[in-house]
Amino acid sequence: MLIIGAGFAGLCGPIETNVDENRIKRYFLAQIQSLIERGASDSDGFLAYFAGHNPRDEEILGLLAIQTMLSGKYRLADRFPAPAEALAALSYEARAEICRAFRDQIKQPQQSHLSAA
Repeated sequence: MLIIGAGFAGLCGPIETNVDENRIKRYFLAQIQSLIERGASDSDGFLAYFAGHNPRDEEILGLLAIQTMLSGKYRLADRFPAPAEALAALSYEARAEICRAFRDQIKQPQQSHLSAA
């Protein structure tokens, strides 16, 4: 199980400015849309899995970290070697905002996500 928390952020050092945090947050908010579009074609994927329950923050952050790494399009490596490190460096509030956005996206026309598959 992938655990992302404030203690892990110390490996890369704290975020130095709000600009850094905003950059990371914007990046992962954009990744949510991309992830959901890719996931819509998999009828047994995470959208179907999350249809039955409300995903925990750890599930969302772990899915984002892994899918971002697998996509080969990780754009924050200049500061954070891995997506999990970038997510861990965010404040609790920023991670919570990303998780809320993910939940909103999967609830928003969830039937259209599943029917698009």
